[in-house]
Amino acid sequence: MITLPHDDDLLLVWDVEAGECGGGGVNDSLAAAEKAMLEALGSHPEGRGRVRYARLVPAPRGSIGDYRYGTTLITAHRAGGETVTVAGDAWEDTP
Repeated sequence: MITLPHDDDLLLVWDVEAGECGGGGVNDSLAAAEKAMLEALGSHPEGRGRVRYARLVPAPRGSIGDYRYGTTLITAHRAGGETVTVAGDAWEDTP
């Protein structure tokens, strides 16, 4: 089980890459972020996904904001219609 630190400014960002497709989102719950990532990844035969910490920081030149990314909590890999998840950062290890 992954324990999250208590920090009201931390967000959980998920993203998926599946060939030419991709998706992502922001949640305040690890369970919700993981579920959204797995649903998005599950709609493709192959791809990879991850859930990681992020903090919203001011962007240069008056833009609304940008994310500063932190630790990857969950990485998922999908191939042959099956998804495997691992705790931690295995993003570079997935195709």
